[in-house]
Amino acid sequence: MVKVETLYEQNQIVSIRMNGHANAAKHGEDLVCAGASSIGIGALNALDDIFSDAVDLEFRENKFRIKVLKNSDLLQTCLLFMIKQLETMVEAYPENITIIRKEV
Repeated sequence: MVKVETLYEQNQIVSIRMNGHANAAKHGEDLVCAGASSIGIGALNALDDIFSDAVDLEFRENKFRIKVLKNSDLLQTCLLFMIKQLETMVEAYPENITIIRKEV
């Protein structure tokens, strides 16, 4: 299962972690895993280009992490956009992807 953990402080996203495999199909044919990976990697690339001084990004194999260093309304909008895309996947594939929201 792909697990997305969102950490909020005062209703603002302070970090997002994603890891795991969807296991919706055999390796190389898993569209759920490919979709979640595309959302995550696309977000990392955009955040690196637009907010390089405001976020700390980490990517390894099937894991990534986004940590907010300097918050802004625009950064929160971008992060919420990414979460909304992943929530749409959860609606269609709840057995393969989950989002956990935690408060600091």
